[in-house]
Amino acid sequence: MRFRFLLTIVLAGLLAACSTDEPETSPTPAPIDPTPGGSQRRVETFEALWKAVDRQFVYEDFAGVDWQAAHDQTLLVLAGADTEDEFAQAMRGMLDKLPEGLARYETRAERIEAETADPVNYEGIGAFISFRLEPEPHVVLLSIIPDSPADTAGLEAHDNIYAIDGQAITAEEGLDVVHRLRGPAASSVTLTVQTPGDSRREVNLQRAKLATEDDVRGGVLGGTTVGYMRVPTLGDESLANTLAQGLEDFQSQTELTGLILDLRIAHTGSGWPLSDMLALFGDGEMGEFYSRASTEPIQIEGQNVGASQTLPLILLVGPDTQGLPEILAAALQATERATLVGLPTDGAIEIPTAVPLPDGSRAFIAGTSYRTPDGLDVGRLGLTPDVRVDADWDQITTATDQVLFTALEMLLE
Repeated sequence: MRFRFLLTIVLAGLLAACSTDEPETSPTPAPIDPTPGGSQRRVETFEALWKAVDRQFVYEDFAGVDWQAAHDQTLLVLAGADTEDEFAQAMRGMLDKLPEGLARYETRAERIEAETADPVNYEGIGAFISFRLEPEPHVVLLSIIPDSPADTAGLEAHDNIYAIDGQAITAEEGLDVVHRLRGPAASSVTLTVQTPGDSRREVNLQRAKLATEDDVRGGVLGGTTVGYMRVPTLGDESLANTLAQGLEDFQSQTELTGLILDLRIAHTGSGWPLSDMLALFGDGEMGEFYSRASTEPIQIEGQNVGASQTLPLILLVGPDTQGLPEILAAALQATERATLVGLPTDGAIEIPTAVPLPDGSRAFIAGTSYRTPDGLDVGRLGLTPDVRVDADWDQITTATDQVLFTALEMLLE
């Protein structure tokens, strides 16, 4: 099951091209009259959403979905949609026919809530999370915010949560389980937690108001000349500069003979600096972004900082490597600048276009994807590591991280 995070970059000419007039070859839906179960505005909203996908969805074959049939089937559902909730369910049902994570619908109320929410501060336990279905549905803690309730309670990255206030986490929830983890500051929550290799335990926390922050972590690995940097879950525009400074600091301690860049929990944050990250480690043609209307080659002029262009480089990847960090890994692997170690990625790299709809709702539609210089369509296929290590983030601890140990052994050979 794939759980995608929306990317926040804007590719100026390319996304603009996604909003051009409908291609002449696009099918034209049959005109419809307002149904007894909905208003004319609902019909207009439905048609606008269907047409937006028809024009802008990045894959011309709609990833194997018969999009005209989806239109006709949803129209029948709308005939019985008497409430706003039923209408929203019909819209989501239509988008759910596309591959998971490539299109999303927000009602007007949800859009307003999202636009007025504080993107930095929230109330909760203080952990970045992901979701796993096996061996049973659970939350995996990717990273812990320092001095947060989770940190104070002794929770650590790699810990797994199986129940919240005694209620088991379900497959149907997926990442929506975050709403049960969050809650008013000073409210209490009891988590059923398991550290890999240990027994389950109950942990009581008191939620707090927190800032969503996560930093680059790492150093020169003890007793070696290999540097390690764990890229945070949500990096920002300062990320490349932070890594460059870290490299220079490492080099001031010892002459590095290799670098491990850990992308296993890296998603796309606000302003994630893909071009700067590529320039730090790569050079030349780095593939291309493409939409239904155009392509945009990625040409990079490399910048050598702390031997970033020449150090043997290993990237750690896995199912939570998503968005622009996944594109970074794809480009550096394809140009043979880096070796990938870990587990396959899901190809969660399509860039959404926000589409306003007539009733004040909106949709996010995957309008842009990426191909490597050697033609790999990452959005369709994901990445295959050069060296596979079957140890997922929820199966290890810092002391038993076989993925990191494998990468280190490769650099010490």
